[in-house]
Amino acid sequence: MTPTSDTGAAELLANLSVGTVVMIALVLTLLRLVLMNFKTTARPGVEETMPWARSIAEILESLIIAGVLVFLIIRPFFVQAFYIPSESMEPTLLGHDARTVNKDGKDIHEDAVHDHIFVNKLAFRMGDPQRLDIIVFKAPPEADQDGPSHGQPPKENILIKRLIGMPGDTIEVKQSADGTKSQVYINGKPLDEPYIKDPMDKDQPSTARFAVNGPLTLKPGQYFVMGDNRNNSNDSRFWGTLERQRVIGKASFIFFPFDRIRVLH
Repeated sequence: MTPTSDTGAAELLANLSVGTVVMIALVLTLLRLVLMNFKTTARPGVEETMPWARSIAEILESLIIAGVLVFLIIRPFFVQAFYIPSESMEPTLLGHDARTVNKDGKDIHEDAVHDHIFVNKLAFRMGDPQRLDIIVFKAPPEADQDGPSHGQPPKENILIKRLIGMPGDTIEVKQSADGTKSQVYINGKPLDEPYIKDPMDKDQPSTARFAVNGPLTLKPGQYFVMGDNRNNSNDSRFWGTLERQRVIGKASFIFFPFDRIRVLH
């Protein structure tokens, strides 16, 4: 799942590049200087900026300051907004259109719902991710499904998943004791997962190659991540472990839609 793939105005603004932000700030600064040169004679020998020009110039100044603060300070180091486009983290994070999403054609959503979230970038600058954190990260090229299918080189997409395996863990996805489903085992013990959408299919897809054909022990700095919608998630089972340096931040808060506002756990 690529949390930043929406093309709406809000997402385009949220993901402006640093170069674009600097260029916009320079243009607004030049426009402000031009406006400040619209003079009128207040009294003999004294010129002042025209009131309408001064008002617009003050608005532009506020936009410049706010833009620099948000895009060059807050977003890179503290908090960034992301959009959820797919179902891979449901039911925790919704990302579906008004259509049938169940593989059996039985689950029909009447309305489209795509959560918008805030990601805390500072959290992992001061400490390491913890098990069950919902994290945003730059995925390795092996995780890209769209590029190669269209004959393009694989990209390092931004994904969001739940952190399941920690460094030093031995993780395995195998059939449960009753043989009715697949289950995550960590260091030989089944992981209790009340947050997943449905039990994992008993037989894992043939393209799943990591921790499904035997135990996988994570090295220092390696994580194993999975989507909460286990039967519809492109995660570590398919492309391998996630390196610590690829982690961007912790998903902390849903801010839109308004009826979905909540702190994430």
